Amino acid sequence: MKTPLVTAAVLTSGLFVAGCAAPPYQPILDGPQTMSFQSDLNACRQASLQRQSNNSGATGGAVVGGLVGAVDADSGDEIGGLIAGAVIGGLIGSVDDSSQVQDQRDQIVFQCMRGRGHKVIG
Repeated sequence: MKTPLVTAAVLTSGLFVAGCAAPPYQPILDGPQTMSFQSDLNACRQASLQRQSNNSGATGGAVVGGLVGAVDADSGDEIGGLIAGAVIGGLIGSVDDSSQVQDQRDQIVFQCMRGRGHKVIG
């Protein structure tokens, strides 16, 4: 009974995660771009990639989601609820973690470009 619902929830969560990819941060300048703008931007973007995700959000989300799924299993299928909750919670936690990492990477690019003398305002 629950299998189609669980499958639909997992597929929907997967599509949600896939749709959350952000385009690369593009700084807003107060003034014209200098000759070195694009090469500096590429170097700063490369530097920002050193900020890695530790997937703590995915782990925490999987644990909480698994517990909620097991408790909420209404047909006596606590294991199925545990697995479905863990998968969905892990996906949601992963999206949140990825969003935080991307924000930090954008901030690294922002500061790097300012450090290279560009008048970045946003």
